[in-house]
Amino acid sequence: MAEPLLTPGALAAPSPRAGALPRIRALVQLRFVVMWNTLRRHPWQLVGAIIGALYGLGVLGLVSAGLVALALGSAELARTVLILAGSALIVGWAIAPILSTGMDRTLDPARLAMMPMRESVQLAGISIASLLGIPGIVTLLLSAGTAIAWFRSPGAMIAAIVLAPVAAATCVLACQLTVTALSRAAGHRRFREIIGGLVLLVLVLVGPLVSVAGAGVASIADRLPALANGLSWSPLGAVWAVPAEIAAGSGLSAAAKLLVALATPVVLLLAWAALYRANQGAVAAGSRTSARAGLGWLGRFPASPRGAVAARALIYWLRDPRYLQSLIVVLVMPVVFGFVSASTSAPIMLPGSTVIVAALLALSTFTDISYDGTAFSVHVLRGVRGIDDRLGRIWANAIIAVPLIAIVAVVTTALVGRFDQLPTLAGLTAVITLAGFGVASVCSAIFVMPVPQAGENPFASKPGAGMLSLIGMAGSYGALTVIALPTIACTIAAGVTGRPFWAWLTLAVGVVTGLVACWGGVRWGAAIFDRKAPDLFARVSAQG
Repeated sequence: MAEPLLTPGALAAPSPRAGALPRIRALVQLRFVVMWNTLRRHPWQLVGAIIGALYGLGVLGLVSAGLVALALGSAELARTVLILAGSALIVGWAIAPILSTGMDRTLDPARLAMMPMRESVQLAGISIASLLGIPGIVTLLLSAGTAIAWFRSPGAMIAAIVLAPVAAATCVLACQLTVTALSRAAGHRRFREIIGGLVLLVLVLVGPLVSVAGAGVASIADRLPALANGLSWSPLGAVWAVPAEIAAGSGLSAAAKLLVALATPVVLLLAWAALYRANQGAVAAGSRTSARAGLGWLGRFPASPRGAVAARALIYWLRDPRYLQSLIVVLVMPVVFGFVSASTSAPIMLPGSTVIVAALLALSTFTDISYDGTAFSVHVLRGVRGIDDRLGRIWANAIIAVPLIAIVAVVTTALVGRFDQLPTLAGLTAVITLAGFGVASVCSAIFVMPVPQAGENPFASKPGAGMLSLIGMAGSYGALTVIALPTIACTIAAGVTGRPFWAWLTLAVGVVTGLVACWGGVRWGAAIFDRKAPDLFARVSAQG
């Protein structure tokens, strides 16, 4: 019989002979046992974890190739690139907990506050477990790999390898300091909503931001060495600058920066320990709720199962951060397409953003059941019919989506002055919206996605969620594209010929095709729902 990775008494109160090392080892084992059990329960999460590891290896290979290129260039170029990139790496580790809570939090300090072990043991266990994760291992290997850039200087190569653990420790401690500092604030729903909204804006605008940043870097390229020199004396860049100083023969500067590099993780550890101590025993405040008189939206819909489903779904749309992020996309997507159309001299792309907005909103009910979580039990226990569930969710989605899509279509068309093509755009948008409702009705009755639970950061993710989402969304977008092919053909004809006949034909074909696809999808999805509702609930419960 195989010996268990973690014995039942591993975390019990220490015996007089027990030291710190067994406790630290038990914490590290705990992290990997929990992770492995989670992956075994969810095969797609295991596939995602494997792909994540392969992605890390790919990044490692690409960076290694870049380091070889730096080795063949000038020492000044290598110094500038390594200090700037290394500083960015430490900053990335520090802000990662702000951008996403999807990182592994098995050893969250808040969960260990009541453990019968010393503070130093807990901190050491958390740090080592973080360092042994895929990001930590990749960071350690990348830090050691910077020695490649200094192959002409054996002393610099040795320094880079020796300081690799210091660099990795700095990254991990910066991350944990942020986690602990935000542990109380992250318990408040409003804080999570604000951070989630800001992150989504950055992610959606990443293309324009990268373009602007690239132009800015190109304009200040001659100042980058001076910037790297300034960072080399800071906690961000000192650890990367020591090999560069040794390669340049500046022993005094190397020694001074070595002190800064060694002091940085010590200071981070002391600051983290102080915050950890302050948070020990604190109970997260959580979100405040307030009672409201009346039934709210439940009283504004018909007193029927379909109306109740629609009311509850609409409440989610208006109050759940996981749904609100879809609405933020509606506001940002036209901005992105406007930037692209201005840079490519293709103004028609601005109204084209309406089609993307329609697809995103119409298919958003794809994850409705997954977002319900254990609340989906009400549908199963009360015997809600599939047709009522499907139409109720579409009803709520349409109340939000249709007015927004119409506003985006009219405003973007007015901005480019092409009202002659508005019927074409309306037809294409109609088939995407209506058929999207139908496709989502079928897919949401088949797939249960690993999604953030209620109250979590809307960007929290689980291993494998990306792969399963990719498969489900590829199928749904592919089906939507096939259904829209006749309307797309009419759209192309309208654009090429410029004749009003084709524009109005596109509108007619789009509306008819969309209505047929919507009704067919709802009926098909309802039949699947009626047959598999208990199985859906079992899978929804298992993902939590």
